[in-house]
Amino acid sequence: MVDVTKYKTDVLDIWSKYQNHEIFLNPDFEYRKFPLLPEKIKKNSLLFVGMNPSFRKGVKILDSEKKVGFYDIHKNNNEKEISYFIKMSDVARYCEVEWTHLDLFFIRETQQKLIESLTYTSIDFLNEQLAISFEIIEKSKPKLIIVANAFASEFFGKKKESKHSKFDKIWKGFDLYFDNNLWGKKTTFNKSIGTYEIKLNNKLVPILFSGMLSGQRALDIGSFERLKWQAKKILNR
Repeated sequence: MVDVTKYKTDVLDIWSKYQNHEIFLNPDFEYRKFPLLPEKIKKNSLLFVGMNPSFRKGVKILDSEKKVGFYDIHKNNNEKEISYFIKMSDVARYCEVEWTHLDLFFIRETQQKLIESLTYTSIDFLNEQLAISFEIIEKSKPKLIIVANAFASEFFGKKKESKHSKFDKIWKGFDLYFDNNLWGKKTTFNKSIGTYEIKLNNKLVPILFSGMLSGQRALDIGSFERLKWQAKKILNR
């Protein structure tokens, strides 16, 4: 297991550094002041990556989660109680592997547009969180990564040379090229498994980019079935 609670001080330092940012000053969004992370991440498992923990207005933040909160996905079978994790558990059960989950950002927010706006106005705030997230990902040594959010894929390097080409700092920015291109870039897409591979711990790790698995914008049934099939094929190769 990767003990994520060891990053508590680092996360609090980020929130302290940016405590006067406008996103924290609106009293209607006070919940943003309290970052949330998983308590631990399983090693050598199927890793699902999301964007950030959502928050429903009207839900009271526990006193124990003030400043920074940690949750245990699998404690008391929580993956069945929280609808967001049901499909992830379904994929892992089909593949007959253990699974775990990590959000790239720790800010509680339902509207994904907030993160997108911060990529233009507060890239350092995002990058400091990503430095922790990618360190955790590397330490977890995943067998397969499924990025279950289309926008989250951009922080791995998708649209690196189009939408984000003007940024001086480009988060992790793996080289993801589907084909050889006119500028001499060689493909990094593994056609034998039908997806990209990224280098973690000097080892190539397969990564599947997917849309949301639950909610209004969730994958249709056919796409979800193909995702399960491909994930199992990759893990069993």
